[in-house]
Amino acid sequence: MNPINLKSLALFVLIVLAQVLIFNQMNLFGFINPMIYLLFLILYRFDQNQTLFIFMGFLTGYMIDIMSQTGGAHAIASLSVSYLRPFIIRNTFGITAELPKSFNSDLRTLNKSIFLVSFVFVHHLIYFFVLYFSWDAILLILKGTFLTTLFSLILILILTSFSRPTK
Repeated sequence: MNPINLKSLALFVLIVLAQVLIFNQMNLFGFINPMIYLLFLILYRFDQNQTLFIFMGFLTGYMIDIMSQTGGAHAIASLSVSYLRPFIIRNTFGITAELPKSFNSDLRTLNKSIFLVSFVFVHHLIYFFVLYFSWDAILLILKGTFLTTLFSLILILILTSFSRPTK
C-alpha cells in the first residue's frame, strides 16, 4: 500500500469516528448536526481512481448510517455526490483548465470556495430530501439544507485550515 492510500485510510477512520462520536452529538438550535465527514470526500485527491472514490463515498455514508441509525440517507447522499464530483469539479474549475491534484493544492480561492459550497450544498440537499422524502416538507428540507450547509462549511473551513497544502 502506498503512502497516499495509507493516509486516506487513516483520514477515513479518523473522520468517521469524529463524526459519529463528536459531531452527531451536537444539536445546534435543536436540529442542526454539522456533517464534517464530507471533509474526507473533499480532500480525496482529484487525480486518483474515480471508481475507488465512488466506492469510498458509499462506504463513508454507509458507516455513518450504521453508527447513527439513519436508514441509508447518508449513504445515498454520499454516493450521489461522489458520482457527481467530476461534474462539480469541471464546472467550478473550468473544462479547459488544468485541474489541481487535490483540493489543498490550488491557489484559486474563488474556485475552491465555489467547489466547496456546491459539493456540500448538493450533498445536504440530497440528504434532507431522502430524510423527509415528501414534497409537503419542502420548507423543512430547504431550512435544514441551508442551515446545516452553513454550519458544516464553517467547520470544514476551520478543519481544512489545519492541513498543509500538497503539491
